[in-house]
Amino acid sequence: MIRFFNPGKTYQAHKAEFDAEIQRVLNAGDIILRSDVEKFEKNIAEFVGTKYAVGLNSGTDALYLALRGLRIGTGDEVLVPSRTFVATPQAIVQVGAKPVFYDLEDDILSLITEKTKAIMPVHIEGALDTHYEEILDLAELNNLYVIDDAAQALGALYNPITKAQCWSFYPAKILGSLLGDAGALTTNDEKLYNWVKGARNHFKETAEDYGVNSRLDNVAATCLNVRFKYLPEILARRKEIAIMYLEGLKSLSLGLPENTEGRVWQDFLIRTLLRDKLFDYLKEKGIETMKNNYPFPVPKLPLAQQYEDETLRIPCNENLTNEEIKEVIRVIHNFYDLSSCQKCNFNR
Repeated sequence: MIRFFNPGKTYQAHKAEFDAEIQRVLNAGDIILRSDVEKFEKNIAEFVGTKYAVGLNSGTDALYLALRGLRIGTGDEVLVPSRTFVATPQAIVQVGAKPVFYDLEDDILSLITEKTKAIMPVHIEGALDTHYEEILDLAELNNLYVIDDAAQALGALYNPITKAQCWSFYPAKILGSLLGDAGALTTNDEKLYNWVKGARNHFKETAEDYGVNSRLDNVAATCLNVRFKYLPEILARRKEIAIMYLEGLKSLSLGLPENTEGRVWQDFLIRTLLRDKLFDYLKEKGIETMKNNYPFPVPKLPLAQQYEDETLRIPCNENLTNEEIKEVIRVIHNFYDLSSCQKCNFNR
């Protein structure tokens, strides 16, 4: 079976290093917010080009704390794409603000009102938000915060000029945690940095506000530091796999990623009118894929919904072998050989 993602292989790839680091931390008793967390924060800040980073227990908390730290709440509006994971608008709702959704081809300027306080672009699947340049311009003209949901874009978003960037290190992410959830917020704003750093630990030192428990533990941090050493290799291998897919699938009636410049391959998506049938066929042949449907409590906007209904995520991570990638390509070709739509053009 070719799994979509296998965290066991991540562990086995550097087992001796992981085991040694975990034992070091446990033997020292350095469990919460110690030097390994500080080392990881330094690594991430330097990598993305910011002055500050705060390690947190999830990317979702990074979104929530960024909004709270910027005093966005009841009565405020935040623009957010309809094509995203539910955590993005969820964070907006949790601070009492209203998410205002934009679709794939919307005019964002028309959505800005006197209540708009921020825009939260989502750099999904390893590619920058398709509206990103427009968002940066509009934010500057209208004095709005930009909070990047960069949970799926580590390596694509460098030298950020926005107010905050929110990162996820969920195990299936490009820099996935070995032990479960983890996240971080990066920023050049010292005031926001200090607020989030205090908030993650209940403001136990200053009692200046009500915070949360969003501590990144030291064992998770040391494992992330091991993974971080191999980040360039991870990014390069995912790119190699993407190139194999782009070349191997280009003759089929599939929609393939087009905006490949500067992209990191958090996921490789194919778009097809036969998505559900292809999903079932690949599953039958022992290839694990994921439908790209992220359910929301409210209906998604039409183009975003159509996109999700027609896309499929196929295996694309650094632990896959060339033979496994070739097998995925071969089986997809077999599906189209059996399909009456083989010669149809997929135009979007």
